[in-house]
Amino acid sequence: MAARKGGVGKTSIACGLGSVLANQGKRVLVVDLDPQSNAAYVLGTDPTAPGTSDLLSGGTPVALEAAPGLCVLPGGPDLSGHAIQSLDPEDLADAVAAMDYDVLIFDCPPGVEYLERLGLVAADIALVCTDAHPLAVMGAGRVINELKLRQQKGRRGAKRWGLALSRIDLRRSMDQSLDRQLETTYPTIDRFIVHQDSAVSWAGAERVPLMQYDPNCKAAKDLQAIADWVFNG
Repeated sequence: MAARKGGVGKTSIACGLGSVLANQGKRVLVVDLDPQSNAAYVLGTDPTAPGTSDLLSGGTPVALEAAPGLCVLPGGPDLSGHAIQSLDPEDLADAVAAMDYDVLIFDCPPGVEYLERLGLVAADIALVCTDAHPLAVMGAGRVINELKLRQQKGRRGAKRWGLALSRIDLRRSMDQSLDRQLETTYPTIDRFIVHQDSAVSWAGAERVPLMQYDPNCKAAKDLQAIADWVFNG
């Protein structure tokens, strides 16, 4: 999960998707790459516990269980440290290679390109998140360019990607135009709409995984479509 711009709902989608997949019986680990540990927080675990930064430093942190089948590695402020910044872009991929999960979700932070690159290189599939804000669309475009460039050069990283249109309310004219705009700009990239849904905000506020908070909400159904795309293309 990546979005170069912050505040577009990326972490909510990453955690919601993890909750949906766990509810389907998958063993899921959300790897929080955000120094603020937002994913660990909204999933109701201890955001200050050892996590991704320890993993990248050669440690063996214990993933925290947020729900049956759903675990998370908190990010932590050390992700901003010089040691992490100096890592090879493939180091995260190497660190998680032997982990015993069905799905790893890397929640990349906004605006921190070296951490985002670690996630994009470690991933098989990338989901690029944007809302209808012009700067968010621009940020998504930058992530897609990074993915294309790595693929063209034959480098390690995601080989398939899609767009997640976040917090869409089709009563708004700008939201209505977003899908058409992205279809024109990226005609070959799959797009998914995650509707504006207060259940997502409430689940995050109450620090409960989405499928435990409201498994029948509109956003959960949207995320199930993304889960199908992840496994079935």
